[in-house]
Amino acid sequence: MSVSLVAQQQVDVVNTPNVKVVNTPSVSVSNTPSVNVSNTPNVNVANAPNVKVTNTPNVSVTNTPNVNVANTPSVNVANTPTVTFSSGASVNVTNPPDSQGNPTPLATLEAVQVYGSSCSFAFASSTTGSCEFTAVPQGKQLVVQEFDAEGELEPGNRPTTILLFNTITGSNFFAYTLMASGNGYDYLVTDDKEMRAYVAEGEVPECGVAVVENSTGDYYCNISGYLVDVPSGSQPITVQHPQSPRMLRHLPAR
Repeated sequence: MSVSLVAQQQVDVVNTPNVKVVNTPSVSVSNTPSVNVSNTPNVNVANAPNVKVTNTPNVSVTNTPNVNVANTPSVNVANTPTVTFSSGASVNVTNPPDSQGNPTPLATLEAVQVYGSSCSFAFASSTTGSCEFTAVPQGKQLVVQEFDAEGELEPGNRPTTILLFNTITGSNFFAYTLMASGNGYDYLVTDDKEMRAYVAEGEVPECGVAVVENSTGDYYCNISGYLVDVPSGSQPITVQHPQSPRMLRHLPAR
């Protein structure tokens, strides 16, 4: 049997109609498993450009509520570091007011409430004499910084006691110096030195002098210092009034 090969012809399919598929079923994919991606490489972004934002608008926040903070705990700050202020810096310190509305001093300043008083007396042919200074006001205490006494006595007659009476210790005593003699008298003054004596509120400080012999001379005394406020609620100072037999012989009974 013989076989013949015949050349095939090319078949062109043209103008085929469109195929429209309708009523395809819906496909629901559920219960898909979680995918865990690990060991991903780090990404390093270098040479990122600088971003400059300009001409941003102003933002005004209004009608913000008031915040009241109550029952805040007490704070105890210990072991605080030393604070150094730069040149030209300043700090305003306001002292809390006292019961009278005056600022409570953080430190007692001298000469804020100045006190000064003087008095004199004559011996009138006796051996003792005394005089009273201005009373210390209520609510105040007196800090005495200076006491002076100058007297005229018959030649050879000398003081046995010169004192500031009614301080918180009872009395403060002073030495004297003979300055000159003339006109039938010796002139004596107390030794001047810095001092501190304290007189409680309401007390009347006194100058007192006792001499050896009856005298017709006299003495002039003065004190100066400053007043300080008695802290509100503080206990009053207990004033001592010692009953020295030597003093009682020379000064009148109180």
